[in-house]
Amino acid sequence: MKQFFYNICIAFLLIAIITGCSRKNNSFISRNLHAVGTEYNVLYNGNLALQAGLDGLEQTYKDNYWDILPVERMTLKDQVFLPGEKPADPNFERAEEKAVKAVQKHSMLINETEYNPQVDEAYMLLGKARYYDQRFIPALEAFNYILQFMPESDQINQAKVWRERTHMRLDNNEIAIKNLSKLLKEEKGDIEQEDLAIANATLSQAFLNIEQVDSALLYMNRAERQTKNRETQARYKFITAQLFAKQGQRDSAFAHYDEIIDMHRKIPRRYYINAYIEKIKNFDDSQDSKVELLETITDLEENRENRPWLDAIYSRKAIYYENEDSIEGAKEYYNKSLRARNGQDRYLRGNNHSALGKISFDEAKFVNAGKYYDSAVANYVERTKEHRLVTKKRNNLEDVIFYEGRRRSADSIFKVLAMTPQEQAVYYQEYIDELKAEEERIAQAAEVEAAKEAQNQNAFQTIKGVTKRSKTGPSFSTPGSSIGTLKNTGSSFYFYNQQTVARGKVDFRRKWGKRDLKDNWRRKNKKEELETEVIDEQITEVEEVRPEFKTEFYTSTLPEGKIMLDSIAQSRNFAYYQLGVIYKEKFKRNDLAINRFDTLLTHDPEEKLLLPALYNLYLIYKEDGGSNAFAKAEQLKNKIISNYPDTRYAQILRNPEAKLDDSASPLAVYNRLYKEYEKENYEVVISSAENYANRFSGDDIVPRLELLKAFAAGRLYGFEEYKKGLDYVALNFPNTEVGKSAQKLASDAETIKIAEAFQPENNLKDFKLVYRFNTTDAIAMENLKNKLLEVFKNENYNFRVSVDVYNKDEKLVVVHGLNSKLGARGLGDLMAKPENNYNITKSFFAIASENYKIIQVYKNLDKYQKEML
Repeated sequence: MKQFFYNICIAFLLIAIITGCSRKNNSFISRNLHAVGTEYNVLYNGNLALQAGLDGLEQTYKDNYWDILPVERMTLKDQVFLPGEKPADPNFERAEEKAVKAVQKHSMLINETEYNPQVDEAYMLLGKARYYDQRFIPALEAFNYILQFMPESDQINQAKVWRERTHMRLDNNEIAIKNLSKLLKEEKGDIEQEDLAIANATLSQAFLNIEQVDSALLYMNRAERQTKNRETQARYKFITAQLFAKQGQRDSAFAHYDEIIDMHRKIPRRYYINAYIEKIKNFDDSQDSKVELLETITDLEENRENRPWLDAIYSRKAIYYENEDSIEGAKEYYNKSLRARNGQDRYLRGNNHSALGKISFDEAKFVNAGKYYDSAVANYVERTKEHRLVTKKRNNLEDVIFYEGRRRSADSIFKVLAMTPQEQAVYYQEYIDELKAEEERIAQAAEVEAAKEAQNQNAFQTIKGVTKRSKTGPSFSTPGSSIGTLKNTGSSFYFYNQQTVARGKVDFRRKWGKRDLKDNWRRKNKKEELETEVIDEQITEVEEVRPEFKTEFYTSTLPEGKIMLDSIAQSRNFAYYQLGVIYKEKFKRNDLAINRFDTLLTHDPEEKLLLPALYNLYLIYKEDGGSNAFAKAEQLKNKIISNYPDTRYAQILRNPEAKLDDSASPLAVYNRLYKEYEKENYEVVISSAENYANRFSGDDIVPRLELLKAFAAGRLYGFEEYKKGLDYVALNFPNTEVGKSAQKLASDAETIKIAEAFQPENNLKDFKLVYRFNTTDAIAMENLKNKLLEVFKNENYNFRVSVDVYNKDEKLVVVHGLNSKLGARGLGDLMAKPENNYNITKSFFAIASENYKIIQVYKNLDKYQKEML
């Protein structure tokens, strides 16, 4: 009986507990049971998942110390996620699921009031998980829920800060500034210190986003003093120092960097090292010691803990050497920076390549400079200032590389041609010896690699043997990764050894030269093989000397003949002149310009290059201002006036204050020819452009004259001549803007080229009435044109009349605006009838506008009249 009453009591007690735990029952037991379940079960696991996601962000994020650091270490994705889209990170997805579960299972929302004190924590977790997964709109909804429905929550101020963080991510910086400023003003005393630091740092970031550096500095300075977290404090101090430096307050910036350095092992080393590097970047030799600077860089370099930052350290040391004019040291350390294993900073790599490009340019190694600039462009982000600047430098080098290659090649040819046959043989034999030495060096390197590989093979076999023996003996412990690596390269078959294969290729080429892959490859002459009866299967191997290892291979290709040598000399002289102008005008390198102009003068150039070279040298020495330079300038001036008195250069030098008669200047000539082109005097343009191109050879106007000539030739002779003219400009002036334009026009011309076949005219709607004239009948053409215009005006006909060039022998008087072939013919007949008193008896024909284009492009009017009329 007692047991029965005991069971009844237990049952009633369980029923009371269950009913008391209902989410709709606001009781002490219900509130606390749901709060404990929320905090120590669901939210605990959710926060663990959130922290795991944050650790992942921390590991993948790379700070850009070339710019002001952001408050948060988070890389923004390109797209914005909308409500309903799933998180990309599984840790944040799990955190969100736990937050949602906490709300669904433990929320006690009764009469629009939440009685579970842990639900606000669930919404904070929900908002943070969405925020870090960059689903900012859903995150904003979670934070707003706390603010709207839980005004008494102890998380209210934190929710306000996170809401404004989210606004900033949505580019609503002004809203964030307004709300955070209000929060800091009204609730400052009620905000916990860490939340206060976050609020100030967030407000600083908002001001920085809208480029208000003064306000950003004010709030970041507050934030770094308020936080007690060492890592956060180091980051805020670093940002504050950067902002001081941006404002030009160097001493304040250095003070903050020194505070970071003093924190040393209490903070992540990245802040410690970069504080040193930032101080080095802002070095001022008027205030700082160069000796201490070098000692600091060297100490950083030699400290093994700093290996992850060696690329930046090496680069700073290279800059130090470059500033001290120790160019070899600079090149060494720029290259060490590029080879550093940690070299993932693409901006730094771009800077290194750009610096090496500048050094190569200063050393007149223009091909190398171009390659370095190419690498720099590849590392810089497109459309940035650095990318545009280096791209411009690289484009400017196009002409230098082209003309330097041309003049170097010509100089080399004439140098060898000036030698005796014996000297030529010695010269090329030295080159051959260098080739052989290089091949031997490669072969020896391959042997060394092969030996290392053999050692690895032996080590693998040893480990393999020991492992087998360990099955019956003591266990043998070897790291699995090492065994795996050895197994991957464990075959002893020599074809699997790349170094051995490379060595074999070098040896084969050294012995046999280049051979095709075919039967009886050892025979030099296939004809001999067919003619020789092979009795014995054994073939005697005869070692041959490769062609490139014979001096005759080079001497036999030397150019001969006056015409060819004159052509090479002209090309060389033109290259020297162009280089002088480029160095003077584009790069302001008067030393290189003087060298190229002076060298040109030693080659006895034509007057068209000689005079501008002398004049450019005069200008360079005049601008120099030194006494020696002034004397040289006067000497050049007198030489031009005395020897070439009738030239425009002499006119300038005799009376520099007077207005120059530039009627014969290249630009004036071009402008006159262009007006002739507009008047359709194409023959005049073609002949004159050709004459002036020869006269102004070496001047920048020449490619423009040639392009104008191509246009005129196209109008006069048709599409093929137009295309030939474009190709000529593109091939002969490839590194000029005009040449590049010609290349594009040539490509476009092929793309839009119209068909040569005439179109059927039955259903066409636009026609012309045409009268053919010989170009010598200029008066008759003009009379006909005027007569037609008079008739159309009197009769109120809305037709237009033009005189079009057909070719050098014919012109066409054309009536435009007719809508049928029959109507065009009828108009011609009307003009010819005697009773109308128009007296226009000239023969005519009607043609569709589409076919008129074809006859003008291909100059096939006779074919049209034969086939279509």
